[in-house]
Amino acid sequence: MMKHSKTAFLLFLALYPLVSFCQDNEPILKIGQKMSIHSEVLNETRDVWIYLPPNYSDKYFQAQQFPVLYVLDGDLNFHSLSGLIQILGSGINQTFVVPEMIIVAIPNTNRVRELNPTHSTKGVDGKDYDFFQPSGGTDNFLKFITSELAPKIESTFRTFPYRILIGHSFGGLAVLHALCTIPQAFNAYVAIDPSLWWDNQLLLKQRRDYFNTANLKGRSLYLAQANSLRSWDSSNPHFEAIKEFATFLETRNKSGLRWKYKFYPDDDHSSVALISEYDALRFIFEKYRADYSTISTADQVKSQYQQLSQELGVTFLPPERITQFLGSIYLSLGKYDVAQGFFQMNLDNYPNSSSAFANMGQYWKSRGDKKKALGYYEKSVKIFPENEDSVSNIENLKKDLGGVK
Repeated sequence: MMKHSKTAFLLFLALYPLVSFCQDNEPILKIGQKMSIHSEVLNETRDVWIYLPPNYSDKYFQAQQFPVLYVLDGDLNFHSLSGLIQILGSGINQTFVVPEMIIVAIPNTNRVRELNPTHSTKGVDGKDYDFFQPSGGTDNFLKFITSELAPKIESTFRTFPYRILIGHSFGGLAVLHALCTIPQAFNAYVAIDPSLWWDNQLLLKQRRDYFNTANLKGRSLYLAQANSLRSWDSSNPHFEAIKEFATFLETRNKSGLRWKYKFYPDDDHSSVALISEYDALRFIFEKYRADYSTISTADQVKSQYQQLSQELGVTFLPPERITQFLGSIYLSLGKYDVAQGFFQMNLDNYPNSSSAFANMGQYWKSRGDKKKALGYYEKSVKIFPENEDSVSNIENLKKDLGGVK
C-alpha cells in the first residue's frame, strides 16, 4: 500500500496540473480580456488572458508604461496574480509595494509539449509513460512568446521595458530553461517548485557550470521550493534536484545574477504557488516601496529609485502617485519647501500630467500666490479638461483676483 501511495504521489508531481477545473457561468466582474493571436511558430491560434491595471486609463495622471508579467499555466494563475498586483501596486491605502503591471496569462494547449524542454517519456519514478510522448517543445513555445506574443503585446499596450516570466512545476522548469538559453528575453524569472527531475535531471547536468560563465547582470531569479518530502521517501528526485540547483547558485555563480532561494516547509507542491508569487514580487522589487516614515526630501526618493534602477538594469522613475502623496503630506504639515520639492519632481518627470500641475497649483494657493496658482491650474485643465477640482479652483481664483481671464 505504501508503495502505491508513493507512486501516486510521484505521478501527481509529474502530471500537475494537466487537468484544470472550469465553470460555465459567466463571470460577474470583468477583471481582464481575452486576446487571440495566430502563431506561425506554433502553427495554431492561441488565446491569452490580459489584465490591465486599474490606473491604465486614468487621465488625471500622465499616461504610464507598465512592466509585463508573463505567466505560464495562465488559466490557473490569472486570478491570483491579478489580485496580488492590484493590491500591491495600485495604491490601495497608499500601498505601492510593486509597480502596477500588465499580466499576460498564457493557457497551455499541450502542457507536456510546451513546458518540457527535452523529449523523454520517463516519469519522476523512472517509469515510461505514453502521455510524455509530445515532450520537447519548450524552445518553440518560448520562441512564440518572445518573437510573436511579446511584440504583439508591446505594440497594443503601453508597456515598460521590463518583463517577468513566472512558471510553476513544469512551468518552473520552462522558466529555468529560458534563463539558461535566452537570458536577455526577460528581466526577472520566477521558478516555483520546478520539475528539475525531468529527463534524469538533464538541465542540471547540462548547466552545471552555466552560472560561472554567463553574464546575467541585471537579471533576477526567485526560486521557490515546496516541502514535497514524505515519510515513506527513500529518495525524492523532485526535491533533491531543486536543492542541487540552489547549491549551484550558492557555490558556482559568478554571473552577476541577483537571486533568492526560499524553502516553504508548510506548503506542498500545490499550495506553494500563491505564497511564492507574493514573495517573488516582493523580492524582485525589493527597493521599490517608499518608506514614508523615513523619507523627508525629494532627493531621498530620487536616490532610492536610482538604486532600484541600477539593481534591475532599467530606469525606474519615482512613481507619480508616491511623490504626489509625499508632497501632499508635507504640504498639510506646512513644510512648504519640502512639498514643493516633491511636486517639482513630478513636473520634471511627468510634464503631461494634469495632476502634477494641479498639485503645484495647490502649493502656490497654500502660499497665498493666487496668480501663480491660477496659472498651474489652467495648465492642469488644458491637459485634462474634465479635472473638476482644477476647474473649480480656476473659477474661485478668478473671482478672488477680480475676474482675471
